[in-house]
Amino acid sequence: MTVNQPDAPDNIPAKSVPTGDEPTPDAVPERDAIPATGSTARRILKNTASPFIASLGARVLSWGLAIVMARTIGPGGTGDYAIAVNLWLYASIIADFGLGTWLTREVARARNLTDGSAHTRTVVASTLGIRLVLSAIAAILMGLLAIVGVSTGRLSVDLAWTIVLLAIGLIPGAISASGSAVFNANERMIFPAAMQLVSGGISTVAGMIAILAGQGTVGLAAVSLLTNVISAIIFAVAVRRTFFPLAVIWPDRSARSLATDTVPLMLNNLLNNVFFRIDVQILGSWGRATVGQYASAYKIIDGVGTVPSSFVLALFPVLSRRAGDADGALARIYHLALTLLVAVAIPLATLLTWTAYPVSRLLWGEPFLPESARALQILIWFLPLSFINGLTQYVLIALGLQSRITVAFAIAAAFNLGANLILIPMFGYRAAAVVTIATEVVLLAPFVRVIGSRIPLNTLAVAILRPVPAAILFAGIIVAVTPLTDWGAGILACAVYPLALWFGGAITPADRELLLSVVRQTPSAQAICSQGRAVRPLS
Repeated sequence: MTVNQPDAPDNIPAKSVPTGDEPTPDAVPERDAIPATGSTARRILKNTASPFIASLGARVLSWGLAIVMARTIGPGGTGDYAIAVNLWLYASIIADFGLGTWLTREVARARNLTDGSAHTRTVVASTLGIRLVLSAIAAILMGLLAIVGVSTGRLSVDLAWTIVLLAIGLIPGAISASGSAVFNANERMIFPAAMQLVSGGISTVAGMIAILAGQGTVGLAAVSLLTNVISAIIFAVAVRRTFFPLAVIWPDRSARSLATDTVPLMLNNLLNNVFFRIDVQILGSWGRATVGQYASAYKIIDGVGTVPSSFVLALFPVLSRRAGDADGALARIYHLALTLLVAVAIPLATLLTWTAYPVSRLLWGEPFLPESARALQILIWFLPLSFINGLTQYVLIALGLQSRITVAFAIAAAFNLGANLILIPMFGYRAAAVVTIATEVVLLAPFVRVIGSRIPLNTLAVAILRPVPAAILFAGIIVAVTPLTDWGAGILACAVYPLALWFGGAITPADRELLLSVVRQTPSAQAICSQGRAVRPLS
């Protein structure tokens, strides 16, 4: 899951990005208590709930725009925009250069230092300077690519302008990303969540106006640029009022040592997204319409990705501070998080498999069927593996083992690229969907090896498998009751599933005590509002 990206011009999957054996700064003894009192857990719950609700709201808004886009410009136009967004995604990864995740971790760790405030100001200014330079370079490269594409006849003029406008948006996006990292590291995520809704509203309303006015993909790209500029201004003001003014330290020789830490992060993110999105480029051989149908299925996957991205975003600062503890705190948090994510992933995948056709028809219309629905039915089963891999990546970052998994991303990306090049020409979007799932399996194998050196694998397996019996019951209810009533099957399964989790052993007595303490001791509205102001851009 990717965090701290600039305003995404379309639904980009929220995948995690890890890497780099960075040294852990000397910490003072003071640390948060483990959730025996529920304080840390309540903070995680609050910091998960705010971004999740905001992300869900932003996704609903973006889906509204996507529906209008699909029904106005059709599969072909949707496919063109997906290709432009794919290029933007790769450029944004290079522009970010792993700085978002690195900065979040460093600022979180600085809270345990006696001179943490000065250290925070320095690293924020240094990373912002690097971001701005890299964003300008990436924007220029995208512009040159658009010019070459038009001159060779491979890109239409409209698609070239779409790429150029998205590229310019990388520069204000660098400011937004830096501000977002500061708030996230300080576990003050309510304002970024609110800003996500604001940017989502601007994108949706302005995007619909542009589409209905006949401006097509160029109009959508212009709206994305406008949203990034507004987000950057609000972030700069919010950081100034809540923490300190954003400053810029332009790259010098010291940036080389910083690059040593962040290059693995960038490579992991780039390789991660190569295997997550390269299929869109290869599917172009099947035509613009096929790309649009497949990309529409991915929009639903991206929306579901809101669940783990918000949860892990809130959990990451806690994981970073717990990484040095000798009492097994990190392992206990990791176990419970694994159980909760798997408990969410399996029923979500089951529901979307069951409802793929009506959902796709409702959202995109008949021109996208049956291809979009069939792609969704396959793609959705990458979800449980993706949730596990996404969390594990950030645990490895917290442990300072990120560079150890760069090889894992390289293997996964190579497998994905090779398999897609061989299979997509023969089997089209079905091959792309199956390869996506297989790549998550390939990625999980080295992750297991690395994490197993720190946490016993048998305990992790138990944490993952605990929700499975309840999930099987969930699926069984849907299969058994659907012949009698479609909606009744879903309602009954959703009603029974939490009870099966609670009483079937998926949630242990220790987990129940912790969860109950969270519910009973929810912070007041005033406490929530006092946590800070930040704006996390729409993604």
